[in-house]
Formats: sequence, C-alpha cells, structure tokens
Amino acid sequence: MSTPFNLQNNEYTFLKQGGEMGRLMRACRWDQTSLGNPAGWSQSLRTTLSIILNSKFPMFLFWGPEHLCFYNDAYRPSLGNDGKHPNALGSPGAEVWPEIWPIIEPLITQVLASGEATWSEDQLIPIYRNRRLEDVYWTFSYSPVNDESEHIAGVFVTCTETTKTVQSIQALVHSEKRFHSLVAQAPVAIALLLGADFVVEFINARMLEYWDKSLEQVLNKPVFEGLNEARGQGFEALLVGVLTTGEAFISKELSINLFRGGQPHKMYLDFIYEPYYAADHTIQGVMVLVNEITEQVIARQQVEEQVEQRTQELARAITDLRRSNDSLQKFAYVASHDLQEPLRKVKQFGDILHTQYSKQLGDGADYLNRMLTATNRMSLLISDLLTYARISVGEHDTVSVSLTSVVNVVLTNLDADIQELSAAVTVDWLPFVQGIEPQINQLFQNLLSNALKFRQASVPPVIRISGKTLNATDLPDAVKPVRPALTYHCVDVADNGIGFDEKNLTHIFQVFHRLHGKSKYAGTGIGLAICEKIALNHGGAITATSQVGQGATFSVYWPA
Repeated sequence: MSTPFNLQNNEYTFLKQGGEMGRLMRACRWDQTSLGNPAGWSQSLRTTLSIILNSKFPMFLFWGPEHLCFYNDAYRPSLGNDGKHPNALGSPGAEVWPEIWPIIEPLITQVLASGEATWSEDQLIPIYRNRRLEDVYWTFSYSPVNDESEHIAGVFVTCTETTKTVQSIQALVHSEKRFHSLVAQAPVAIALLLGADFVVEFINARMLEYWDKSLEQVLNKPVFEGLNEARGQGFEALLVGVLTTGEAFISKELSINLFRGGQPHKMYLDFIYEPYYAADHTIQGVMVLVNEITEQVIARQQVEEQVEQRTQELARAITDLRRSNDSLQKFAYVASHDLQEPLRKVKQFGDILHTQYSKQLGDGADYLNRMLTATNRMSLLISDLLTYARISVGEHDTVSVSLTSVVNVVLTNLDADIQELSAAVTVDWLPFVQGIEPQINQLFQNLLSNALKFRQASVPPVIRISGKTLNATDLPDAVKPVRPALTYHCVDVADNGIGFDEKNLTHIFQVFHRLHGKSKYAGTGIGLAICEKIALNHGGAITATSQVGQGATFSVYWPA
C-alpha cells in the first residue's frame, strides 16, 4: 500500500466509486505488481472492475497469468476479520488461497481452457478466516473474461456464501433424523398418514408389531390397503374427521380386531389421532399414537369378574347371615321364654320339695340338691347364651363411651366381692371409645369378675386397669383388629391370679371352653367368648399374656 496515485486523468474514472475496496484499489502501488500502472490496464479489465466495484452482489476476479485477486465490498465480509483482507487485493491467487487452491485452481483452468462458465451450489470450500480454518459453503459461478484480443484474460466470479443456510438445513436434517430415531425407538406405536388416502409416510417398529406387518407391506401405501383387516371398524370416519376439522380424537380402551400370527386377535388400545400440519399451516395428514393395553384390560375384566363373583358370594353370605340371625333371634326368644319357663317350674317345685319334704326324702335330698344346682347352672347358661346371641346381632347404635365411667360402674357392681376378698384395684388413664355402652359394660364386667374369680389362694387380688394409644405399626404381631386404623386405643386388665399356659390362648376365647373344672371355679365357659365377640363387634381385637401362677393381662384394642 502507498499514497493514492493521481486520479485527475479521466482514464481512471473506473476506480472513483466502490466504497472501501475502491479506496484500497486507488491506494495500491500497482506499479510494483505485474499489472503495472492503471494507465496501461486493458479496457476489459477496467470495465470488469467498474462492474465489480459498483455492484451490491458479491463478486471476485482472478486476472492474468498469476490470477491476481480483485473483489468488492459485498464480497468483503466473506473474508472475515484478521485474515486475508486487505492483503488479498492484487496478490496472486495461489498465495491468497493456499488452503483451497487445489479445489479452485482446476475450476479456473477449466474456464480458461473451455471458455465456458461453471456453476456450483452449496459447495463446501473451507477458508482461513477469523484466525482459523472455517468450513464455508458457497453457491458460485466462474465465467471467462476476454481481453481486447478476444483471449481469455481472467475469471469472473459471482458468488454468495450459504454457510448459514446450509448449516440450518443440516441442523434440520439432523433434528429430523434424531426425531425419526426417537420415534422409531419410542415405546408408543407411532405412524404418520398423509393425504386423503392416508398413505403411510412413516411408521415405527412398535406399530408394525401391533399390525403384525412388515415395513414393505405398509410403507407408502394407503393405510387401509396395507392393513385391510382394519376396514369397516369405524376408523375411516375418525381419520376423515381429524383431517377435515383439525380436531384431535382421543380414545381409551377401544377394541379393534386385527391379526396376530395369521389368527384373529382382539386388541384394546389407547390412541390419539392428531392433525399433522405443513409449514404453511395446512393439514396434510394425521399423526397416530397408539398404546396397546390388552393385557391390562383383560386383567381388569378378570378382576371385575373375581369381584362380581365375590360380590355374589358375599350377597349369598349376607342372606345366609340374615337367615342365621333370624334363627338366632328366634333362639334368643325361645331361650328367654320357652326354655327358662320349664326351668323356673323345676326350680320352684324343687324348692318346695326341699323346704317341705326334705326329711321324708332322706338320702334322696342330696339328689334334689344336685338337681337344683344343675337347674341354676342351666338357667345361667341360657342367660349367657342369650347375651352372646344378642352381641352377635349388634342391635344398638354406637356412641362416645368413657371407659373410666364404665369401669367405675363395674367396680361398684363388684364392690361386695372386692371388699370380701380385700382386693386392691388401681385405675389409670382410660380413653373414650366409640361403641355400644351396654356391650362394653358387659366386657369389663366379665374381665374384672374373672380377675377376682381366678385368684391365688390366700393371696389378696391385685388388679390394675390402664390405657394407652398405639400406632398401627406398633401393634403386636398376634393382634389383628377387624377394622384398619392409623391408631388404636389399648386397655390392659392385669391381675396377680393363677394365670394360664399361653399354649391355651386360642382356646380360652371359645364358647364353653374351660381350663379348670366347674366344681372349683363357677361359670359357664362363655364369659371370655362374650368378651371376644364384643371386641370384634367394635372393629377391634382382644388377646392375653400370662404364665401359670404369675397372673394374666387381658388387652383389648379399639380403633381410635
């Protein structure tokens, strides 16, 4: 570069315009190049440079045997920063473009030899710019430029850089490939149907599996041609509706009859028909997404049929239970009236015989006493059975019951026995529970009576009643309440009596089961069975812990 040469001569008017590149050309020391002073430049070179400098389209010129380089402002950005510009101006092509000369030199030679222009579109020609070698894409044409002697003296290049466009297309192609890859591997069956004939444009492996078809059988064919067995099941109208209205169609558990292994097969599907839009926002087809749920539906149907069967069985059981309850009520009526009446007569006449004729009976009086004892036991047994039966019926509404109040009432009823036996009874905190108060009274009456009855000889009874609240996760393994709950109230009735062997735990709550002879401990053997029935009737449970001679603790659980 040097100071500008004199442009006063009209011969140099072709360099007056051209923006930055015009200024650079005017400042260049052309006399130090093979071209020499512009005064000696051919008219064809002058005309071509005038065209280049005044054009807003990127242009480049290789001139002369050394292929000296010229370019305009529109071409300038393609050279980047801190690269070939501005030294490329007036320099030989081989020096300016060493990294791509093996690519462009044959094109220049071809044009010079044939005199015919070339055309290249989106051609990758990496160039050095911005301090590094970059992949650059071009769309360009190389054209011959003749001098005054009609010989080709240069190659005129019109070009545009298409790097961003190509990169965008490449990114789109990559995105489409990635999308197709994801769709192909998706766990949901997917197909794209185009046009009014619903031609299968795309289908993934899962959909082919559902259709039991190969790719060749369905791809690029109308869907109902490749999948003929789906005709006439209502899908044609659904697809047309989505294509014409643009409204998606969603269905759950739709049944469809297809083929699997050549055999008819009923399938249940969840599927979506979505309109597929082109770039101009017109509907071009339908995207189909399908998920087969045949196994789940069949499993649910089977469960619904297990459930229906169980419901019928339960209904029959309820009917039988009602019939049994009716019978039990009738039994209770008989027990409270018809059975008790003859016993009262036997006891009444027995008492008369004992009072008025015991002397005459002599040794027979002992048999009379035994008969009266048996009569009393029978009356008590009938009364306990009646209590047990009524508990089974559950004839009362539930209310909030204070267990402290219940225990106090029971202790008042047993006060005479407590005083006679010098028993020590301690009552700690007890909760409120939801229940049937008469039944809860009966439960504690039985438990406290047993604690007094099954005492150790010559040892005053010691009884403690206490309550606590437990989380369901803290219940003992053996405790299985009837009604699930998050928390439970537990009431313990502990004594220092004779206790029992825990191997008999499951037996002590059975009707008529006794661990001790009736001659030693009075009772009917129904008391604990009544307690268990009451606990179950309240959605809870009852259990006990004990050792022989070490007392016993009976624990009752209520859902809190």
